[in-house]
Amino acid sequence: MILPISGAADCVFIPHFHYIRFLFTCGEGLAKSTILEILENAMLYSSTRGNAPARSLRELLNRGTAEDGGLYAPEAWPELTASELSAMGEQAYDQIASDVLALFGGDDWQQSDFSAGIRKALAGFERSDGPPLHHLEDQLWSMELFHGPTFAFKDYALAPLAEAIDRELTISGKRATVLCATSGDTGAATANAFAGRSQANAVILFPEGRVSDVQRRQMTCLGASNVQAISVRGDFDDCQSIVKSLYQSEAAKEYSYTAVNSINLARILLQTSYYIYASVKIHAECGQSVNFAVPSGNFGNIFAGYIAKQMGAPIGKLIVTSNENDVLPRLFETGMMSKAETIPTISPSMDIQVSSNFERMLWILKGRDGTATRDMQKQLAERSFYELSQSEHSKLTKDFGAMKCGKGDALDTMRQIHEQFGKIICPHSATGYFAADQLKATLDGPIVVTETAHPAKFPTAVEEALGMLPDTPARLEDLFACEEEFVTVSPTVEAVQSVIDGKFGTP
Repeated sequence: MILPISGAADCVFIPHFHYIRFLFTCGEGLAKSTILEILENAMLYSSTRGNAPARSLRELLNRGTAEDGGLYAPEAWPELTASELSAMGEQAYDQIASDVLALFGGDDWQQSDFSAGIRKALAGFERSDGPPLHHLEDQLWSMELFHGPTFAFKDYALAPLAEAIDRELTISGKRATVLCATSGDTGAATANAFAGRSQANAVILFPEGRVSDVQRRQMTCLGASNVQAISVRGDFDDCQSIVKSLYQSEAAKEYSYTAVNSINLARILLQTSYYIYASVKIHAECGQSVNFAVPSGNFGNIFAGYIAKQMGAPIGKLIVTSNENDVLPRLFETGMMSKAETIPTISPSMDIQVSSNFERMLWILKGRDGTATRDMQKQLAERSFYELSQSEHSKLTKDFGAMKCGKGDALDTMRQIHEQFGKIICPHSATGYFAADQLKATLDGPIVVTETAHPAKFPTAVEEALGMLPDTPARLEDLFACEEEFVTVSPTVEAVQSVIDGKFGTP
C-alpha cells in the first residue's frame, strides 16, 4: 500500500509498511495510541500496479483506474464474525448494503450518510426488499437480480452508486463526466441512474450491433440532455480500451472523468452485499456453505462474491459461467489468459475477451505485488497472453470453477428450466443453470444461480428457445415508442473525445 506524506514543498508516496514506521518514528509528537487509532480507522486502497497514491473509498467514488493504469483494491479484507453474519441474516437488504460499505469505508465513510442514498435508490426497484431467493429443488436455488429499474443485476450497484456520486458532487460543488463502456446492461443501468442529474454527465459507449434492441433503447431513448450514447464500430473490448485511455488523457482533468464500470471498486462492493445476503439466509436454512453459479464476462460480478467469501460469508465454490467467448473458462482450465476474437452470441453481455477485473485477482495471486502484476498486464497488452504459475493456478481453482455453455446448450437449458419450473430465463442466466446441472454431483451444499437479467431484454433468444415471447414489462414496452438519440463513431479515442467535446465542451 502507498500513502501520501505531504512536506512543505512536495507530496511523496511511500509504501504502507514504511508509513507505519514513519508514524511511529516521525509522528511529530503524536501519542502511539493516536497513531494506532489512525491506522485502525484508515481504510485505504492501493493500485494493482503499485505506482499510484493510496485512496479512501470516498475518493474511489469519483475514480476509474489509478494514475498508473491499475485498478484499486484493498490490502486486506474486513472480516465478519459468525454472530455478525447471523445478525445480517435478520437485517433488511438496504441495511446490509450500507453496513458492508461502512466496513470498507472506515471512519471517513461512516461520518457521511450514504445509507440514505442506498434506501432512496432501492425504493425505485420493483422489489426493494432485496433480490428474491427461490428454492427450486434439492440443491438448486435462484437469486433474481433483475428487479431494478433496467431489469438487470447492474441496478443493484449502479443506482446506489449514482446517489453516492451525486451527493459527493453536490457537497463539493463540482461536476463530473461519467464514462461507461458496456456490453449492454451496464450502459442501460448507468444511463438510467444518471439521467437528469445536475452535477454529472454520462457518456455511454456500446459496440455497434452487439447489444439487444432493448438494451440499446434503454441507453438511447431517455431524452436526457446530460446523457450521450455512442455506438462504437467495434466490440466491447474496443469500448473498454477507449474508456481506459480517456482516463489517462489530457481531457480527463477538464471533464473530471469518473468510472462506473466494475473497474470502480465501490460498484463491486455494492454487489458484494447480495452475496452476503443470499449466503447467510440460505446457510441459516440448510446449514451448509453456499455455491454460486455466476454468468460473467468481465469478472466483476463474481469477484464481488469472492470478496464476500473473504469477509467470512458461508460461500463454497464460485463458478464462472460463459458463452462461446470463453476467455475465463480457458484461463481456469489451462492457467493461461489469452485474447481471442469476440464472437457475437445470444448472450451479448458476456461477449468479452479482455476481462479487466481479473487484474485484481491476478494482483492477489501475485501476493499483492504491483510490479509483477504490471508486467503480466503489459505482456497481455503486447503479446495477447500471459500464463499463471502452477501454484497460482492451484490457488485460483481452490475458490473458483468455470464452465462454457454454447448456444445449443443454452437454448436447451432455457427449455428445460421452463418445463421443470415454469420459469422463463434469459440466455445469460441459462449458462448458470447449465453449469449448476453439470456440476451438482461434484459440489457439496446448495447451488445458487444468479439470474442476471429479465428475459424480456432478450426476446429473440427466448422465442428461439421456447417458441413464444416473454411477457414485457410496461417500462420496456414504452421504449419502442421513443425516438433514439445516439452517435456512431470509429473505435478511436479521438473520435469519442470529439463527440464529448461537441456535447459537453465549453461553448
